[in-house]
Amino acid sequence: MRRLGLRRRRASSQDAAEAYTKAMIRLGILFFTTLVFMISNFVLYSQSSMPGLGWRYVCLPPVVLVILMAVGARYEQLGYQIGSFWAALNDLMANLGLGTYPTLVVNDGKAQIKADEDNLVARIGGPGFVIVQPGNAALVESLDGSVKVLGPGRHFLNRLQTLKEFVSLEERDAGIDKLTATTKDGIEVHVRDIRYRYRLASENFPQDGPPRSMQDPYPFSDDAVIQMTYNRNVTADGLASWHFGVNRIVDTTITDYIRENYVDHLTAPSTQGDDPRGEIYKKFNSEHARHQFKCIGADLLWIGIGHFEIPARQVAEQRVASWQAKWIGDANIVRAFGESQRMAYQELGRAEAEAEMLISIVHALEDVGAQQGDSRQKIRTIYLARIAQLLEAMGKQYLPSQENITPRQ
Repeated sequence: MRRLGLRRRRASSQDAAEAYTKAMIRLGILFFTTLVFMISNFVLYSQSSMPGLGWRYVCLPPVVLVILMAVGARYEQLGYQIGSFWAALNDLMANLGLGTYPTLVVNDGKAQIKADEDNLVARIGGPGFVIVQPGNAALVESLDGSVKVLGPGRHFLNRLQTLKEFVSLEERDAGIDKLTATTKDGIEVHVRDIRYRYRLASENFPQDGPPRSMQDPYPFSDDAVIQMTYNRNVTADGLASWHFGVNRIVDTTITDYIRENYVDHLTAPSTQGDDPRGEIYKKFNSEHARHQFKCIGADLLWIGIGHFEIPARQVAEQRVASWQAKWIGDANIVRAFGESQRMAYQELGRAEAEAEMLISIVHALEDVGAQQGDSRQKIRTIYLARIAQLLEAMGKQYLPSQENITPRQ
């Protein structure tokens, strides 16, 4: 930074010396021409047949020169709307190397001009000096179309240069109170309390912050100053400010994301892992967004999305009804599944009981079948006895115990 400031001071001194040299050359040519006219008029008059002395012709060129200077100063006063004739005359004389150079101080991103001051450097341009305080920068235009960025220090402007723009290099806090956008399913969403911070871009801007040091507390890029000055929007009210361009990119990035998604995804994402705010932050950190900010000479340092809001009450009520229907449907599915399992287990128990009954009867028949001479009545008695035993066993298994039965009073 010290080397850069030293080079800029040396360049400013060289520009001032060069401008002064050119002014002295122009002044010398003017005086030499006036002297030639004076001598020529006197000599030619003395060689003529006109009587008397020709001193009036000797005085005529200086008088004409004074009149021309006064007319030129008046023309400059009217053309640039300068309040004082003597200030315009001093500026005209400064172009010839005779007047004093005015000085303009740039601080807080603007020209420091008093209420009753008519600063010609700010109104017309050079010749004059510009003192750019630390934390500021200025852009100078020349009549040949070239531009030059002035950093902190004292700089000289020649007669062909004018000040185009001033900028503060400090970080800026800004915000948007409310944004409105329509989601993919046609529902209007408001985004409130958006806050962000930005600054003029530097040449090597790392992801974790601008490289600062005691020697260079406000690093910036000359290209960023040029982009900030010329890449601006034009509205119905005229040329928009630099802040308007930064604000427009923030607005567009958030509203475009809202238009690309459904309202449930924004306010109540159902899929685990969905993070709408995180996705918006990724958009601001993407190469596309960085390029958009770089095109207007800005670097976005931090942003807070704020919160989403649905203004339509019927939409909120409809969403609650939809969620309720979904939850009731899920509960009915769980309930139906439990009921089907209960019925299946009952059928399984009944089948097992019937199987046990049949197996028991078969075993009883095998026991009595070996005995000869048994009658059909005896077999029927065995069936009834075995069925009674099975029913008694099943009753003990499925009925509550006698200890848990409370007798009626």
